[in-house]
Amino acid sequence: MAEEKTKPRDPRAYAAFQAFIDEFARETDRAAVVLGAARLDAQLYQLISKVLAPCSGSNDELLDGDSPLATFSSKINIGYRLGLIDASMARALHLCRRIRNSFAHEITSSTLDAHRDRIRELVNLFSSSAESFEDFKKTFFGEVTGCASDFRTVLAIVSVRLDRAINDAVAVDTRRAVALITPQGQAVVKTSAPEQK
Repeated sequence: MAEEKTKPRDPRAYAAFQAFIDEFARETDRAAVVLGAARLDAQLYQLISKVLAPCSGSNDELLDGDSPLATFSSKINIGYRLGLIDASMARALHLCRRIRNSFAHEITSSTLDAHRDRIRELVNLFSSSAESFEDFKKTFFGEVTGCASDFRTVLAIVSVRLDRAINDAVAVDTRRAVALITPQGQAVVKTSAPEQK
């Protein structure tokens, strides 16, 4: 069953996921897009934070504020380049980000039907598991129809996959970092001049 394959492993996490799904299904399209993308952005933050060496301050100079990795786009790109997410996950996240950006800049109330092409592209990412996708959609968003249902299904599946990635992520081993001073107390590497012929 699709629910078994996609639900979070931890029962508490599943309860939180079900609460998110219930609320997410009732939201307007605009709220679903903006809040859903914010959730994915926050999950990427968690994933990247978990694998990076800990920062020394209270604010992360790489991920917080106006830092280099603070944007959703940069988090997607670094997540892909670090091998934390694959190309299809990065593509799905970028499409969700673009839909969110469109909604954020539209003055009139919009629906997901206006983003049919991007949503079709999102759904096509699941072409190899179309049956599981449809089962998941019926299980969690049976009352929602059309593009709204497809978008919510994609976003929910991406969210579950990111939750699992966060759960399974391992921090970088800082013991393997290049040290300024060797364990033997040497700061300078001895070199020899090239031999003269």
